[in-house]
Amino acid sequence: MYNIIKFLENAVKYIRIKFKILYWKLKYGNRIKFGKNVRFRKRFQINMSKSGILTIGDRTSFNNDCSINCHKMIKIGNDNMFGENVKIYDHNHVFNNKNIDMKLTFTEREVCIGNENWFGTNCIILSKTKIGNHNVFSSNTVINDTFKDDLLIQSKSIINCEKIVYKGE
Repeated sequence: MYNIIKFLENAVKYIRIKFKILYWKLKYGNRIKFGKNVRFRKRFQINMSKSGILTIGDRTSFNNDCSINCHKMIKIGNDNMFGENVKIYDHNHVFNNKNIDMKLTFTEREVCIGNENWFGTNCIILSKTKIGNHNVFSSNTVINDTFKDDLLIQSKSIINCEKIVYKGE
């Protein structure tokens, strides 16, 4: 009986993933591409602007509460693992100019993630990030740089914070 229940649970998960992928393909058309055997758990979200392009490679998996927020371009390679609550953004609000509405104005820079990377819980991947292959990012890491291959990246605590002030024109 246990094997039958386990089989049915897996079948429901598989069907749920296939329907969600179909929904995103219908919604975003050829601007979104999924590789083979992409998996995700509960509350996985994809948000794309009208010009965003998203590619997710083969055998990539997303844990609970992950999200991808794409205005320009996000490329994710094969065999990547994303822990719970990982967020990916290829854009940021323009906050240093009083003359524009920061809610509506963004800077957009591509995000590229190579193959076989592991992102711990609560990682945040920001615009203009480029990540090579075979890297491990510890939990709670804010990622906004270029990383080559075969690295272990640990987060650091923020001790001193500076107040950001608008620069007058």
